[in-house]
Amino acid sequence: MKLMVELDGQILPLAQCFWIHVAPNGCVCGSSHGDQALTADDAHKVFRARQRDRDREIRDGWAMRLVTREQWDQQAKPCLMGECEHRKEVAA
Repeated sequence: MKLMVELDGQILPLAQCFWIHVAPNGCVCGSSHGDQALTADDAHKVFRARQRDRDREIRDGWAMRLVTREQWDQQAKPCLMGECEHRKEVAA
């Protein structure tokens, strides 16, 4: 069975997408394959097992986003490789 999702008008297999864990400043701090979770809440559990940690992150502005491979290359890859503008701002 293939689970399909619609992202930006495209119908894609969930297995070809990625969940990204996004800090309040927009920096992507983690990533997992799309088929690791069906919902953003389930994906958040992949990164934070304890409910109180997930609740705190949500209050603080963290988010889980489902993205295509192309979006992952644009949004997540630079952050995960330490080459994003977010890290440059912190270092300055």
